[in-house]
Amino acid sequence: MLKVFVLSALLLRAGVQVSCADEETSDPPLCPNWSVNVENDLVLWQALEVAHPSAKVDYNREGSNLPPCVSPYTLLSYDTFMVLLLLAGEPGEACHGCGASVSAVFLQRDGSRLKLAGRHDGFTEAGTFGDLMSINPLRLGSHDGIMVEGGGTFQGYSSSVLTPFLILNGRMKPIGPENGISSGDSDCGARDGPCRDVAAYWRTQGGRLIVRYVGKRANRSRINGSVVYELRKGMLVRVSGHKLAADIEGSRP
Repeated sequence: MLKVFVLSALLLRAGVQVSCADEETSDPPLCPNWSVNVENDLVLWQALEVAHPSAKVDYNREGSNLPPCVSPYTLLSYDTFMVLLLLAGEPGEACHGCGASVSAVFLQRDGSRLKLAGRHDGFTEAGTFGDLMSINPLRLGSHDGIMVEGGGTFQGYSSSVLTPFLILNGRMKPIGPENGISSGDSDCGARDGPCRDVAAYWRTQGGRLIVRYVGKRANRSRINGSVVYELRKGMLVRVSGHKLAADIEGSRP
């Protein structure tokens, strides 16, 4: 009951309204479950209010030819600005092979307030079922950015991919590699006996991105090593761990 009261108060204070599909609005409609990530995060709610002040909740999307509703996903904080990330549609409701279309809204800090500074709609598509695994802040050298991770499982085979972006001039700039960086794979759900199971952990060090892989191959040999990428002329270039990278990339579906 407390959640109901809290959410109601937020809705009233934010001016978020409920609408039907045939009502016009300057902002995209919010998905019916828009509040899942918002109701316990006041700052995320405030960012959404600045980004889409006239947004309305649309409960009548079935069979609609209108553009997809949007779902607030997360809010990333940097020294002087914040980035609101939104997904097109209800996360988890799209088809198995359908990635999540991700948009960014850039918000400038102005004391205790936030001001709209720019947008980059649909800058990438990743994941499955219209959902992602995570989005996290990234810093390479003097540059701010984000790391998008998406993945899924099909017939017992699981895999996931990291896609890094730099934030430049109010846009999300992909910095490669072209097909992303593997963040793990497993075929244990498709095998009864020995299987391959590899996880990845990433971090940055100056202008370098270090991805450490830990796990085992189907022949029971261990995997424990790192692949290192360096930011050169605005793009990531692999500088070490080439053999391990070939092994990891060769196991991607």
